[in-house]
Amino acid sequence: MMSHSILIVDDEPAIRGLLKSILIEAGYSVHDVDCVAEAKKILTSHNFDLIATDLNMPGESGLDLIEHLHRQQLDIAVVMVTIMDNPIEASKILEAGIYGYIVKPFSRNLVLITIANALRRHQLEMQNKASRQNLQTKLTTITENVHVGLLLLDTELKVIEANTKVGSWFGTIPQDGFFLDNNCLHSEIDSPCSVSIHKVLTEGTPLQYKARYETANGQRDFQLSILPAIGDSLASSSAVLMLEDQTEHLTMEREFRQAQKLEAIGQLAAGIAHEINTPVQYIGDNIRFISDGLKDLEKFFEGLQNLQETCGKSAEMTECSQRMTALADEADLDYLREELPQTIAQSMEGVARITSIIKAMKEFSHPGTSEKVATDINHCLESTITVSRNEWKYVADLETELASDLPPVPCLTGELNQVFLNLIINAAHAINARVQQGHYSKGTIRVTTRPAEEGVEILIGDNGGGIPAEIQHRIFDPFFTTKGVGKGTGQGLSIARNIVIEKHGGKLSFNTSAGEGTTFAIFLPLAPV
Repeated sequence: MMSHSILIVDDEPAIRGLLKSILIEAGYSVHDVDCVAEAKKILTSHNFDLIATDLNMPGESGLDLIEHLHRQQLDIAVVMVTIMDNPIEASKILEAGIYGYIVKPFSRNLVLITIANALRRHQLEMQNKASRQNLQTKLTTITENVHVGLLLLDTELKVIEANTKVGSWFGTIPQDGFFLDNNCLHSEIDSPCSVSIHKVLTEGTPLQYKARYETANGQRDFQLSILPAIGDSLASSSAVLMLEDQTEHLTMEREFRQAQKLEAIGQLAAGIAHEINTPVQYIGDNIRFISDGLKDLEKFFEGLQNLQETCGKSAEMTECSQRMTALADEADLDYLREELPQTIAQSMEGVARITSIIKAMKEFSHPGTSEKVATDINHCLESTITVSRNEWKYVADLETELASDLPPVPCLTGELNQVFLNLIINAAHAINARVQQGHYSKGTIRVTTRPAEEGVEILIGDNGGGIPAEIQHRIFDPFFTTKGVGKGTGQGLSIARNIVIEKHGGKLSFNTSAGEGTTFAIFLPLAPV
């Protein structure tokens, strides 16, 4: 076993010598000096487990030496050697942080017992300190790596402790908890967070609720849990506040609900399309039959007209011819012969248009697959343009420039259709705002596709008012919208970004100019992600 190293500080040579001989004989390693100044010097080059120092010495005293140890953060056990045996004075010495004292004159046993007890106590304290530090390190590791923000607040809402997760959301960790009121955008409960914390502190009842906060990463949705930090007492001196960011979870829930809604709409649309398709088919067949019949009737009318002209040249048939002419005039045959073919042609065009819409609706509402399949992007855009026509036809002309050499792209067709639909509708809304302001009667939406290196690029642009510079960094944030209440959920671009980037490994960017419009650019890789 390694011997402990002891430093003796005393201005009396006899005392130093006696203490030194007792301790060396007991197996300790001993150094001795005659004043505090010398003790300070030797402490810079040697490590000691214990210092036995006189209280009163010329120059600096034993208490001065203790203060020096504290300032230098030297964790060394100290035993005071003194002629004092006054309990009050002894109490003051102990309060200075010493581990014991030896009253002069002293016996060998007293010295050894006091030194051994001091060393043992110091060893236990060091072990306890190491255990606490180890526990604190483990606790810090846990709190710094959990996905929740943790705050420890006192009764004045001063921040006692906070993990770095809180700092990542709210910047520099604030000095008080009132930032939870200042940054709150929406809460499930009417009371401010500070009031809720005070209630938990006084009543000792935990509280849990949801709230939305403005953070360094935009608006985020949190689950807040407030708990008393100490025991079960009704009046706690501190509160623990946990903030769990549930934005992604809630977004996924909303997307799931949106997907269910779209699926239901798709099923309904598919059913409607099927129901419409049947009568449209026989209407089309009937119109084609009428069209063919009119062609045959036209031949009959021509023959009848020729016969009428022939009859008119004969005196006997003049009366008959006149009656035929009167009947033709009464039926307005010339007008019918001119207009009926045009009517049939227009009807056929309408039926073709309905058929096209039904086909596009059926394709758009198709639930798709969970696996990426090679997809004709141009065809997807044409279908989306058809089903969204009612959204843009009154405020804009839609121009397409679709590359004929565009390669098939592996993608989730249904979800990509949703992206195209959102961007086209947004473009129509942007143009409508300019129309309402009187800038023009009709705007233009441009849809372009072109091959790109290792992928394809889709551009959807408008000549609307553009995106203001101060909100450009937020347009992909969940729930952010510039539209009025009931006209937008703020989910469209957020979902579009998630579909393009997260699900397809692509890119979604935009270029905008105030008063000139905005163009969104989508890049989709040819290699499946």
